[in-house]
Amino acid sequence: MKDNTEFIRQFAPAQHHLHMYIRSLVPNFSDADDLLQEVAATAWTKFESFDPQKAEFKSWLFGIARNKALHSKRRFLRTQNLLNEVQMINAEQFFLNDSSINSDERQDALSECINNLSDEQKKLLLGRYRDKKKSYELADLFKRSAEQVRIQLFRLRKVLKVCVVEKISI
Repeated sequence: MKDNTEFIRQFAPAQHHLHMYIRSLVPNFSDADDLLQEVAATAWTKFESFDPQKAEFKSWLFGIARNKALHSKRRFLRTQNLLNEVQMINAEQFFLNDSSINSDERQDALSECINNLSDEQKKLLLGRYRDKKKSYELADLFKRSAEQVRIQLFRLRKVLKVCVVEKISI
C-alpha cells in the first residue's frame, strides 16, 4: 500500500496546473471546480495502481481529467438531446392544441416586442437566430464571456415570451 502523504506530496504542486487544464476543457468555473474534485477523488482511490515507471504523475492526473471531462460532455449531450426532444414534443402539443391564435398574430406580437428591445439586444438576438452564430462567437463580438451571452439570451427569450403572451391576450 502506497503512503497517502506521497499522493499529497505529488498532487499539491500539480493541482494549480490541473485546475487550469480542466478549466480549458469545460464551459464554466463551477463545472471545473466539480471536475477537479472528481479527478482528485479518483486519483486518490487509484493511486495504488499508479506506476511512476510508466507515466509521470502529472500526466497521469491530466489523463484522468481528460477522461472525466469527456464523460461529463457525453452525459451533458445526452441530457440536452433528451431535453430537445421533450421541448419539440411540448411545442408540437402547444401549437396543435392552441388553434385559436394564428401564427400571424403571434408573429406580429413578436415583431412588436422585438422592436421594444434595445439595439444591442436586437443585435444579439439576430446574431443568434438569424445568423446562427454560436454563443462563443457572439461573446467575441460583444466582448463578453460565452456564459454571459447564454444568460442574456435566456433572459431575452423569457422577456419576449411574456411580452408576446400579453399582446395576444389583450
